[in-house]
Amino acid sequence: MSRLYNKFSAGFALPGGAPDGAPIVLPRALMPEYRWMKKHRVRPRLKERARAAAAQTAHSDGGLYRVFFEQARDSLLVLELPRGGAPLIKDANPAALLLHGYSREELIGKPVSVLGASLSRGRLVLENSGDSAVFEVRQKRRDGTPLITEVTARNVNFGSMLYGILIERDVTQRRRLEEEGRQVAGRIMLAREAEKKRLAASLHDAVGAMQVGLSSALLVVAEEVRLGESRRALASLERAGRLLKTMTAGVKGACVESWPPALAVSGLDAVLRDLLDGFSGRSKIRVQADIRLPEDERQRENPLSIVLYRLAQEALMNAEKHSGAEKLEFSVGSENGWMKLTVSDDGRGFNMAKAKNKKSSLGLKIMAEAAAAAGGYFSVYSKPGGGTLVKAELPLGRGAGAAP
Repeated sequence: MSRLYNKFSAGFALPGGAPDGAPIVLPRALMPEYRWMKKHRVRPRLKERARAAAAQTAHSDGGLYRVFFEQARDSLLVLELPRGGAPLIKDANPAALLLHGYSREELIGKPVSVLGASLSRGRLVLENSGDSAVFEVRQKRRDGTPLITEVTARNVNFGSMLYGILIERDVTQRRRLEEEGRQVAGRIMLAREAEKKRLAASLHDAVGAMQVGLSSALLVVAEEVRLGESRRALASLERAGRLLKTMTAGVKGACVESWPPALAVSGLDAVLRDLLDGFSGRSKIRVQADIRLPEDERQRENPLSIVLYRLAQEALMNAEKHSGAEKLEFSVGSENGWMKLTVSDDGRGFNMAKAKNKKSSLGLKIMAEAAAAAGGYFSVYSKPGGGTLVKAELPLGRGAGAAP
């Protein structure tokens, strides 16, 4: 028994300890009872009392609060705020060590500037109520990676000392996603402006050509009428009518490219086939098409149809401008609740690694973002001399929230 006793300790360590291996310390006041119970082999009851006594001790000396401190998922820092001196890190919980990438020994007792930021570097004050403040701090982890934290700070007087309690929450990912969202919005705006510019140029050219052609034809008709050559005048009027019809078709074509009115009347199936006919006629690229839409999607105008049409339109436009292909395969179908679009050509292809940083790849990025906004997926595969394959998958029934 003497080996268990330590006059400098708060009690006696029972042999065996708790089931988890932690020692059970018996307060000195229970030592006589322990000896009696050991003699009469009733130790389990004593252990229960010892556990209760240990729990009471934990509550009384702050042990329970230490458990909360250590187990908290948010980063907790305790700062000592000396008068006229730099704040010192008094304590840090495991979440704080993991967040910043330091060990406890590297932080405790060090100035808070070791974390690469001070409170004065807060980017945005979110709230300031009484002795508490919530703000945002940009800093760096120990390995140099950027870190943005939302910090709740409060000062506490304890005796003659002033301490600061910081609760940090990592918002780096949130801010990164917000920044990406702003960039996406900017790219979409630029793409829309480019589309407006292209439409304006098409209409300007078509209307200008119509004006010049009709003006010339009418001048000829007027001259022939003045000379009394009625037959020639009638023939010129017929030519002017054909010219007007051709030019009007050009203006309508430019408008249809911007927004296909047939989508609301004929449905996605017919609009895709019209799109392919126009593509083949302009580019002289041979098209092999396989369009198999679900019956309820054939005639319906919905956000999913609009997104799929835009993806197909952009893929064909890219093939027409850049591929130099002789043959293009186009397929649309559905499987297991997903609408699938595939466009592949046998053209010159491109280096995907180099294209990622080029402005010409903006169209592909817009396509990927449009598919993602509809809850779907988008992918491109290409290599120099090996053609290009574009794939998109959109979930049936989830297009309601997608933006065209």
